[in-house]
Amino acid sequence: MDIRTDRVGVLVDQLLDSKALSSDRLAGLTAEEYSWEPFSGMWSIRPRENATTPSAYGPGELVIDLDTSIDPFAPGPVTTIAWRIGHLVSGFAGRWEWTYGDRATDPKLLVEFTADPNAALTSLWEWTDRWAASVELMTDEQLDVPGFGAYPYGLDPQLPFIGIVRWVNREFIHHLAEVALMRDFYAAPRA
Repeated sequence: MDIRTDRVGVLVDQLLDSKALSSDRLAGLTAEEYSWEPFSGMWSIRPRENATTPSAYGPGELVIDLDTSIDPFAPGPVTTIAWRIGHLVSGFAGRWEWTYGDRATDPKLLVEFTADPNAALTSLWEWTDRWAASVELMTDEQLDVPGFGAYPYGLDPQLPFIGIVRWVNREFIHHLAEVALMRDFYAAPRA
């Protein structure tokens, strides 16, 4: 196994290695697991008319729950597997659009959320690969530019882009670890 040590290589390899581990771990995800809500008040992906949060978004019939009045760094509500995967897809799509795309479409209008776990995972893997391929082409100078990524709902304008790439990797790793744990809980015997 070749281990790259350049900054782009380390970050891209971390993301793609995490994707490989996660895709194996999420094989066979069922619709029941995907939308399972073992606790009341969970955030999920649901029909627009059933949204449980004031800032739910999405361009289609299904929206992802969100409440922008909650501190994003405080412990948040428990979320479903559907929410976590939808959040990642939306994040990758929005960050790609506002870094490498035309920077014109509101990130909240980029992703059609789905109730189908296979479609959601396919979308996640495609956006992950697209993001990784674009990051792969970056120079060290570009990685150091604050605001290289212009995503309008984050710290992108303030941070060197390498910090955004690190953040995206962290989001991917921790949310898919949470998804794996939710699958374990779902499969565990219930008392």
